Amino acid sequence: MKSKDQRALINEIKASPELAVAFSMPTLAWPTVAIYFISFIGFGLSTYAYLTGALSVFITVPLSAFFVFWSFTPLHEAVHRNVSTVNWLNDAIGTLSAQLLLPGFSTSLYRYLHVTHHARTGQDNDPDLKFTHKNLLICWFNSAFLDVLWTRFYFSVWNERPIAERARFTLGLVSYSAMFAVAIASPYTLEFFIAFVVPMLLGRVVTVYLLATIQHRKGHEQRHDPIGATSIQDVDSNWWRHLFMLGQSQHLIHHLYPGVPWYKYAPIWRVAKAKIPSAVLRPSTYISRNHTQ
Repeated sequence: MKSKDQRALINEIKASPELAVAFSMPTLAWPTVAIYFISFIGFGLSTYAYLTGALSVFITVPLSAFFVFWSFTPLHEAVHRNVSTVNWLNDAIGTLSAQLLLPGFSTSLYRYLHVTHHARTGQDNDPDLKFTHKNLLICWFNSAFLDVLWTRFYFSVWNERPIAERARFTLGLVSYSAMFAVAIASPYTLEFFIAFVVPMLLGRVVTVYLLATIQHRKGHEQRHDPIGATSIQDVDSNWWRHLFMLGQSQHLIHHLYPGVPWYKYAPIWRVAKAKIPSAVLRPSTYISRNHTQ
């Protein structure tokens, strides 16, 4: 199916009368705000339980990592301005949410990095290709240290970025480095690494694996194949998949309509599934990746 025909179909789906509500943006996306509070409260309680001896490290680390994974959604939604139509509130919630996964990052900074991925999906200069490498161990290593990789990427375009954005980036980087310096110099270094650093790294691996590694592949370029460039795991709209990945098991819908909040993907997918030829779709699972051309 040619690119122009795919784009015409994408526009046709968006124009469907029954999807008018799905494509509307609320003043405040309460489900996303709820995920923000659940993530931070859950992470805080998990950490407290570990520090007081109520939970072992083997429960605390994966539990906290899960909340780190969930905390990405408010940031991701804020990047696409899907949290609130009030810009300062939208960006504030996104920046606060970033602090578990990417301490020091702001909504505006991540917006540049992520929108670049959307513009170049599957191309050689897609900044997320480092997370879709054929070697899964390399993908996981890159995911754990994505802050380092993204910092290098940002420095490569330093002179192209606005001065105010560069200032925020520098402030975030200094704050992040200072946090580690203080923690390492304190008598609680081990607790800091177990309760915060390890869950953060594991949460990154889970986040990037589920939202990038199994979704995209080099050569599956969105500019040429807007529907086939992104996989879809939740073909049947199972509620548990939708809840676990907060809509991103239908990540295809996000790439087709990035201005739609995550909790509105399911009705759009139901209409899209009936209209999109099966030969154009690339279904996958949690352990398979978008390999085929």
